[in-house]
Amino acid sequence: MTRRSLIRLALAVLAVSVAVTATPAAERRGGRGNRDAWQQPDRVVADLGLKDGSTIADIGCGSGYFVFRLAKAVGPTGKVYAEDIAEKALKALKARIDREGARNVEIVQGDPTSTHLPDAAMDAALIANVLHHVPKEHRPGLVADVVRSVKPGGFVYLVDWRMDAKIKHDLKNRIPRDELIETMTGAGLTLDAEFLYLEHQVFFRFRKPGKAAGTE
Repeated sequence: MTRRSLIRLALAVLAVSVAVTATPAAERRGGRGNRDAWQQPDRVVADLGLKDGSTIADIGCGSGYFVFRLAKAVGPTGKVYAEDIAEKALKALKARIDREGARNVEIVQGDPTSTHLPDAAMDAALIANVLHHVPKEHRPGLVADVVRSVKPGGFVYLVDWRMDAKIKHDLKNRIPRDELIETMTGAGLTLDAEFLYLEHQVFFRFRKPGKAAGTE
């Protein structure tokens, strides 16, 4: 990797770290309005098809916006891998996990193109509000690594900005719908469903080839 590439990668890591750690404060100030109103997190989690005992990875989890909803959805016998590259965000998340006694959450610190998650361990993975932060040349590697961590027949869910989202955030970083789909299918996934109810975001479900455990 050239020196210029290393500098770009370092700046990208810093940008993601700032974004995920600053989000809660921005929301309190109303910078993006009431996030729950437009993100509809409970409905999103309900559409992930999780059940008691499921295992899911929250990629780029930040300080845990989805983590605790996911932990509730999979129950005490399930597991949530909370993955992020930002040490500060994960430190804040760990403090909350300790306070709330969320024993079914495991923190994993990744890097820009490797999640450091175990192979074929996830029933599903959620990539929400993350991919537009990743430099274009690193997106295929990151998505491929997420796919590696998902079981055959499992799912990868993608939530990211619509190009015409009315919220004035990440305007220069938004990724066209077709490009998002191409990035995911290029990693061997098949577009399985699209949910259309989010006001500012696309929401896709992609399936990894193969038979899920317990199916014939």
